[in-house]
Amino acid sequence: MQFELHCHSCYSVGTKVPTEGIPRPEEIIKRAKAIDLAGIAITDHRTTKAWPAAAKEAKRQGVIFIPGVELQTDAGHLIALGINELVPNLLPVEESVERIHQQGGIAVAPHPFDIKGDGIGGLGIYADAIEVFNSLSIEKVNNRFALSRFGHKHIAKVVGSDAHTLGMIGLSVNIMEAHDVDSVLKCILKGKVSYAARYVPMDELMSWVRLRLSGSQAEILRYTSLNYSPPKRWLYKKMLKKFLSTSDTPWRVLAEMSLMAVKAYGVARILTY
Repeated sequence: MQFELHCHSCYSVGTKVPTEGIPRPEEIIKRAKAIDLAGIAITDHRTTKAWPAAAKEAKRQGVIFIPGVELQTDAGHLIALGINELVPNLLPVEESVERIHQQGGIAVAPHPFDIKGDGIGGLGIYADAIEVFNSLSIEKVNNRFALSRFGHKHIAKVVGSDAHTLGMIGLSVNIMEAHDVDSVLKCILKGKVSYAARYVPMDELMSWVRLRLSGSQAEILRYTSLNYSPPKRWLYKKMLKKFLSTSDTPWRVLAEMSLMAVKAYGVARILTY
């Protein structure tokens, strides 16, 4: 049976670019059913707003819904699975894990060596499981480092799509014999999980970026008007309009070039750990 343990709904909101998660909870559950997932966890950033609608649709579809959230600890992101209410954000990692355990849930360290610095790095040792493959970590080096850093340790290992669109759901699945939330958590804790994982295709990634920018145009332009000089503001506005109105071909080339730079930066950052 296959399970998705890391995805985001429209309730996940960014900072400079507010539109982050795209699909509604009901759409996520229907997508899970359509691609034959036995269960799925919606792990929105710092909120549980998706739970009621997701739980209702999951019951209708016969899909196991795993209540989850991606917390912001004082050191980075931490996923809570199988909890029943929101755990406070910005707590130390060890305290966050303790709060999760108090609710009968488990703590997963997602993308621990994320090049943006969103992971908790070596503090992942305090979690119950490590996300050793994240589909959105397309620079790849941090996934490899996570596996090499924690691969030999007696700590459970899982994967996550980190899906922000319907097309990303199920790119990384955890395979286990589980029939409800409790048995999912037990399988993870016992290390009785295998997985199949792949990266988000560039076309899907660019589609997501386009949706994010399109949905956040007003906020982006407001930010640039307050923080950028007139020449820079004019250039940014022109580039944004062009990106949203032209074909993907020239932007695809630019994206591939940018990915090469990101990979180089990822290697440099890993050397700091």
